[in-house]
Amino acid sequence: MRLRFWQKLTSFPAMLISTLFVSPFFASLDVQQGGPVMRDPDIWWHLRNAQMLLSTHHFIRADAYSFTTLGQPWINPEWLAEIPYYLAFRLFAERGIFLMMLLVVDIIIAGVLLLCYRRSQNIGAAWLATWIAVLLAAINIGPRTILFGWLCFLAELILLDNFRRGRNGLWLLVPLFALWINLHGSWLIGFSFFLVFIASGVVQGSWGSIESVRWSAKQWRTLIVVAFGSLAALFINPYGWRLAAYPFDVIFHQRLNIVVVDEWSSVNFQSYYGVLIFLIAAGLMLFTLGQRRRWLLSDVLFALLALYAGVSHKRFLFLAGIVICPILAVELGNHVFSPYDPRKDKRWLNVLIMAAFYFFAVRHVPPSAKLHAAEAQYFPAAALPALNSNCAGQHLFNLYEWGGYLIWNARGVPVFIDSRTDIFEHHGVLLDYLNMVTLRNSLKVLDKYQIGCVLLNPDSGLVYLLRNSPDWSIAHEDTISVLLIRKASENRN
Repeated sequence: MRLRFWQKLTSFPAMLISTLFVSPFFASLDVQQGGPVMRDPDIWWHLRNAQMLLSTHHFIRADAYSFTTLGQPWINPEWLAEIPYYLAFRLFAERGIFLMMLLVVDIIIAGVLLLCYRRSQNIGAAWLATWIAVLLAAINIGPRTILFGWLCFLAELILLDNFRRGRNGLWLLVPLFALWINLHGSWLIGFSFFLVFIASGVVQGSWGSIESVRWSAKQWRTLIVVAFGSLAALFINPYGWRLAAYPFDVIFHQRLNIVVVDEWSSVNFQSYYGVLIFLIAAGLMLFTLGQRRRWLLSDVLFALLALYAGVSHKRFLFLAGIVICPILAVELGNHVFSPYDPRKDKRWLNVLIMAAFYFFAVRHVPPSAKLHAAEAQYFPAAALPALNSNCAGQHLFNLYEWGGYLIWNARGVPVFIDSRTDIFEHHGVLLDYLNMVTLRNSLKVLDKYQIGCVLLNPDSGLVYLLRNSPDWSIAHEDTISVLLIRKASENRN
């Protein structure tokens, strides 16, 4: 028994898997400073939300952070996903956030690897396909609540794959959606894929390389019951129908949000991600033409939907990797990799390679002090003393990306805007912000909101304008931020 365990632990597949679990370090993380991890603008107000929930034992139902929408109704669509990050922060400070993110990412990687291996039955093909998925996922790797959404999506795909193989357990989708809606609004993606999965079994036939098998009467009953059960489960949340409707609000009533936030933009095919997604699509096409393999209709529909989503909005490249790479693994197993032969294992070499990768990972988990220092590269940490002393009780105009950081670190100064975005678009604040930073009626908007302090980056056009105005003075300036005070406010202080 022990010998067999040792053989599995030191096998070539185990060595390949070990490289995957440290792959986030190579895919996107700054292993020296952890900068990209702490650059995320959302994590700070997520921490504050979780702190308020756990300290007051009441769900947030109105804005409490900004002066522009103070007291206006607001729901927190990711309340449950915020709690793990906050608890990790309480235990281990910034390093806790890093480790929580790494844990969730590694579980996602394990899920993708499982799907790839189940489809290809070839560990080499599954390993390479999972690596490609990690490279696509790099765009979302960070302390983000959407990671929990992708974790739920993976669980759904595994359950659907089990159902296709004739196994029970599809009913687990019901509690999964009840959990998912409280974690992240990406539940709508999962439900859409479930409906596509159901629709793929409506017809039976073969069209070239595509084939479809009609669901049996028993399967139909199971699918319909689970679909309605999952729909009902969406209303098990603290906000009722409003949380269920939130993704549709993003789609139909937050057009400005989708236009101005970078991760909602489409893929640039001159960029790294554009080239990668093109190579994946081209590879699938060439492999299919070379072998004329049969494709299930559900696979075709899933791949097309994921590819369209990823190309249209680059934040969904993670989705494309999760859906397409298990299909790619089949082609890699058929054309590139030979089956694994345990007799060719070089076990001590495998052990040395695994030890090197794990040593690298442990060595490069940055301490909280280094992560905290990295924050100053992206946020106005040095300006906080001047901000707290000069702007308490004043209306502050701040950079959009800094709003969450100020919510957590400068609690006595309500922000103008932060990256929650939704509530600010609904009340016209986002449009006023864009007009301000693009110098369209900037002075008029400053007066409209009675702005007494401005905190922006030094190369901002508005900073240049106010720097040369006799009505404003500089209270703080460094390479990251400039704090300007309206002189009338300065006199009042």
